[in-house]
Formats: sequence, structure tokens, C-alpha cells
Amino acid sequence: MNTSPTKVLFLDIDGVLNSRRSVVAFKGYPHSFSGECKGRFDWVAVALIRQLCEETGCSIVLSSSWRILHTVHECANGLDLPIFDKTPNLGGPRGLEVNAWLAEHPEITHYAIVDDNSDMLLDQMENFVQTDELVGLSIRDWADLKRILGQETNMADREAD
Repeated sequence: MNTSPTKVLFLDIDGVLNSRRSVVAFKGYPHSFSGECKGRFDWVAVALIRQLCEETGCSIVLSSSWRILHTVHECANGLDLPIFDKTPNLGGPRGLEVNAWLAEHPEITHYAIVDDNSDMLLDQMENFVQTDELVGLSIRDWADLKRILGQETNMADREAD
């Protein structure tokens, strides 16, 4: 049985799972997954990414600079997200790193990229959702990611009871 995912989300952390808004609210950026730092993440954004993975069946490839400072295991456990791999650190545009990872994984049928920076390649733009670093992941960004990963979202179905 093949256990490799066929859908992946390339996930940035800063500007997606934390933002200028959360920095002001929590008096600083998170730099780790312990103590006070862990509480500085935008846990609504984290929950939306978790729900996205559950509903679309995608797994996460870390494309954030956090992949250099922390292991995949630390990030997966710290955020309780299905992070299973990371892009290579090529020192150039993030789009090149995404391309390099995809070239090694031909089993991928669907992918989405979420990042607050726009350094993606032209042919990746239809798979790319750029967040606003001021607010991080929005509900509109989440809906766009679901569509890219093959699942339409009816926002009216999401109204509170």
C-alpha cells in the first residue's frame, strides 16, 4: 500500500500562522513551540489549516524558514499539524524550492502554496494563495486553498448556529 500523500500544502509560518496582528496582541513573535512563545501563534489560523488538511486529505510540506531552525517533527508536534516533510533550502526564491521538492515527488496530483511572500514561479501562481502579513491566514485564504486542493467551499454553510 502506498502511504505517500497525493495532495500537499506548502506551508509558510510567519505571516500565515502568526501576523503583525498577533504580534501586537501577544507582544512578540513566536520563536519556538514552548512556553509563552507557543501562545503567540494565531491558533484560529492553525485550526483552519488543520481543518483544511482533514477535509481535503492533504499533508503539509514545510516551506517556511522555520524548517531551518526546527525539525519537521518539532513543527508537526508543536502545531499539531500533519507536517511530514520540508522543501530543500536552496537560498533562492521559495518557488524554486517548491519546484525542487515536486520534482522529487511525481506522485503529487494536487498542491497548494500558502505564503505571505510572493516569490513563487509564474507556473505556480494558480496554486498559490498569498496571505496578508498584517492579518495572516484569512477565511477567504482558507476557502481558496480548499478550492485549489479540489474541494469547493460554500461560505454560507459555514455560518454559526
